[in-house]
Amino acid sequence: MANTPAEFPSTADVVIIGGGPAGTGALWALERAHPGIKAVLIERAPQLGSGASNASLENFRSIWNARCNIVMMSRSIEVFKNPDEYFGEGTQLGVKQRGYLFCGITEKQAAKLRADVEHLQQIGLSHAEYLDEAAIRSRFPWLNHTVIAGKYDPHAGWLDSYALISAFARAAQNASILLDVAKVEIRVSSGKVEGVQTPSGFITSPNVLIAAGADSRNIGRTAGIELPIVMRPRQSFTSPWRHPEYPEDGPMLIGPAPFPHVRPEAQTGAIFGYEYSWNDKKFREQGEPAERELIDPIYPADVWKDPRFPSVTLYLFARKFGDVSGGFASPQYLRGIDHRAGYYVYRDETTAYELMPDGTHLPYESQRAILDSHPEINGLFLSVAHVGHGIMSSPAAGEIIASKILGQPLADPSYADFGYNVHFVEHDSSGLASDEAVNLQL
Repeated sequence: MANTPAEFPSTADVVIIGGGPAGTGALWALERAHPGIKAVLIERAPQLGSGASNASLENFRSIWNARCNIVMMSRSIEVFKNPDEYFGEGTQLGVKQRGYLFCGITEKQAAKLRADVEHLQQIGLSHAEYLDEAAIRSRFPWLNHTVIAGKYDPHAGWLDSYALISAFARAAQNASILLDVAKVEIRVSSGKVEGVQTPSGFITSPNVLIAAGADSRNIGRTAGIELPIVMRPRQSFTSPWRHPEYPEDGPMLIGPAPFPHVRPEAQTGAIFGYEYSWNDKKFREQGEPAERELIDPIYPADVWKDPRFPSVTLYLFARKFGDVSGGFASPQYLRGIDHRAGYYVYRDETTAYELMPDGTHLPYESQRAILDSHPEINGLFLSVAHVGHGIMSSPAAGEIIASKILGQPLADPSYADFGYNVHFVEHDSSGLASDEAVNLQL
């Protein structure tokens, strides 16, 4: 790693801006695809993985509706399961493949879960399971009797995101990693990237990758463009305590709308969250309309932490699951918690919409990242809009964007669906979000 002016690189084959899973995953993939490539990664923080990854639940899942996401996540899970092969002998990622269990507590919800699984199996995800009430009682007897059905992803799980980011960085042995770089600007001339300007000097490079999460739009502005992305704050919290009825080897539980979710953490803890409805009323003048999306991030992201969030999350669990299942009504969950906030970045309405018969655009909340070259600037590449899936997708996303940078063919034709100008893909829609979400006015 180069951090001093004396070691500062003056040239590079590619400069990556952003030291989270997207940026480090690209660094790793470039080295694998082109050993000896001269890559430089720039991170504004004093350490890697200090952005939205801090608020992540560090999960991964295999069941998706759009083929491009199915293939991407399948490839990433393969990497997670074989760290010695992809990162070097002795690499530990803390992978726990404990599954996701989407729970239903009404007959209507059970029917929806059954239909979801039928669709998933029809598109090739034969491992997706529908669990009726008898199967739930048999496999997860500690769950409250209110749970009568489940959609189960046995390939899903979680890992140590910092260990993954560190493994990416270590495996890119020829790369230079510059930390604590307060400002970076992309220089463009005649529609072509020339390099990046930093406080310590200029790095000449024909290729620049923006992988800076919530800061990506601001970075793009230095190149004279507006990236088609928006963001929303998300919160999670970790409790050092977990009810003994909820076993350490239990799956991640996801309840009905507004989708409270929890998974075991370490030996005795648990990580919680839910899909709440959000707006920026907190930062609007009186009478000014609130927005559900941000164009620019506000820092520190902790300004979005609502002190009610942990107690509301537990209330939702107790209401949906009953106060016996995992003891979610227990106030002990609120003792010594670590409450975090970060940003999820999405495609905006100009790059995620369905074209209606009358020619109008119907925007939707896409689950697809943008992994592509910029259509207007030669040598500028994007790994953005990962929608909170940046950790779970990072190995495959890194390989996709590395292929783009190196001019190599994509490993799977469906990866083209992550293109900048691909505005619609069948079955691509919001993940857990729902109009039924609890409305917290932050």
